[in-house]
Amino acid sequence: MRFPGIFATWPGAAHAGYAGDMPGRLARPGGDVVKSGDRDRREQALEQAREQAGKQAGKQAQALPRRRHGQDENMNWLKTLRTGNAPVTGAGTSGSSGTSDTAGAAAEAGPAFRPGPGLFPYYHRGLPEMTCFREIPVVPVTEAVNMVMRGGPAWPDWRGAAALRHNRSGQPVDRFPPALPDQQVPFDTPATWGGHCVAHFGHFIAEHGTRILQSRVAHGDKPMLFTLEPGRTAEDVPGFFWQILAWYGVSARQVRFVHQPLRVSELWAAPMAEQWAHVPTAEGYLDLLDANTAARGLRPRTRDVVYVTRAAMEATAEGHGAGEPYLNRALEQLGVTVIRPEAMPLEEQLAHYQGAKLLIFAEGSAMHGRQLLGRADQTVVVLNRRPGMRIGLAALQPRVSRMLYAEATRGTASVLWPNGNPWIVRAISIYDTEVLLGVFEALGIPLSQVWDEAAYLAARDTAIRTWIRIRFDPAQPIDHAASRRRVAEEFRALGLDHLVAELPQEG
Repeated sequence: MRFPGIFATWPGAAHAGYAGDMPGRLARPGGDVVKSGDRDRREQALEQAREQAGKQAGKQAQALPRRRHGQDENMNWLKTLRTGNAPVTGAGTSGSSGTSDTAGAAAEAGPAFRPGPGLFPYYHRGLPEMTCFREIPVVPVTEAVNMVMRGGPAWPDWRGAAALRHNRSGQPVDRFPPALPDQQVPFDTPATWGGHCVAHFGHFIAEHGTRILQSRVAHGDKPMLFTLEPGRTAEDVPGFFWQILAWYGVSARQVRFVHQPLRVSELWAAPMAEQWAHVPTAEGYLDLLDANTAARGLRPRTRDVVYVTRAAMEATAEGHGAGEPYLNRALEQLGVTVIRPEAMPLEEQLAHYQGAKLLIFAEGSAMHGRQLLGRADQTVVVLNRRPGMRIGLAALQPRVSRMLYAEATRGTASVLWPNGNPWIVRAISIYDTEVLLGVFEALGIPLSQVWDEAAYLAARDTAIRTWIRIRFDPAQPIDHAASRRRVAEEFRALGLDHLVAELPQEG
């Protein structure tokens, strides 16, 4: 399938090329550590990192055809490694202690090695077995930057434990937590490390919850330890957390939130099965997901086409495509099933995802819900709202028959933070309707037959006016004067001159 605005990838040849790309280094944006309650500053730093990761993924994906030939001789560093069976004793760092026994990685071939600084294994088929740590400190989160928590297990060999730490794009991004030896309370029940419970659906699934399934499969009903974001309590835990754990077969009674420093007598830990960007998912993890889907008895809702909308974001001026409610109505006229995932239980979402032959996502966090499932013979399309982004590519591509990104956005308009950076996750996106209609035609959906351009433009302008009213509210933590100037320029560039006068006036 070839059409302007559609970027397609397939498992197999294209996937092998993507797996061969050197993991990108995700630079952590500068700035202060974000303390509890400082949501706006945390959001600002997080979106900068997310934007950078998405663009890196897009650049790597676009570079694939040029890198395929001759890649084998350049890929020796990425050959599959297998963890040796010899026990490893941690050297201890900054007050931490404890030892670990590391077992071999199942179903992997390659030279044995001792975990240590400089070795970053990436598994294609199997999964590394879990490591047992004895008498290890596990502490509450004290700092959070860009959804990276400082807390959890104080791994005894911090540098050597790179594979067990929080990784993004193949690189550890977390900091050693204070072990607080004088405050540790004994926890004498064998347990597993579940991860950090964060209040963001997409980030929890894509990175913080990727150890859960392997831990449950390997260690059944052992207690599972989680940390919380600074200042949060068990009462603040989002509902999706419990639904995701139930989907993985973990009962609420197993969950233990770390509210004080612990010294855990026996802690089993798995590396992250998936990362935020660039690192393809191992076949062994997809096997676990396939088995879990079967064990849960999920009944797919068989549909030819399912569109996962972000139209509800219009009312709160979150990032969305202007006029998307009109697009939804047009698709429904053509028999497309349009779902609003935020309005339905998790298992119902998954039933739609599993049963769709063609699954189209408006780019956003809902995409990560597909990561709770394994393989399916289906096509997944991401309708980008931020041009050039490739959110979820490394994780979703191995699960499906075909993965496509649709670039049908002419551009975005965004207000500015006080430091001058755009608040891109709250930007409003403007469709290029000629490309949009062509994309759907290429997918076998004759959208042009029901499309009324005048009705769409009216819906688009209504959405933009709502966005202006909310984003330029005096209480918003933005540089209002600079934002007015920037948005006016962007409106003119996007052919929205008639809306410039509706921006708040200076003074």
